[in-house]
Amino acid sequence: MHTVKLKIEDDIYQNIMFLLNNLNLKGLDIKEEKVENSTNTKHKVQQLFKAKKINVFASIDNPLAWQDQQRDEW
Repeated sequence: MHTVKLKIEDDIYQNIMFLLNNLNLKGLDIKEEKVENSTNTKHKVQQLFKAKKINVFASIDNPLAWQDQQRDEW
């Protein structure tokens, strides 16, 4: 048995999968592995915080007074 890995662009993916699924050959086992785009940092950050509920400023009663205090500390 041999293993072949293909990196396929999204625009031709459906055509390649159609071809492979219609070959009807014995010994052909197709396993799909979806690889995320590693260059999309924004998407990774969104996925990381998607399931988390973060209330960063929930403890601030008066936002304007807090902001003035932060400026005074500078």
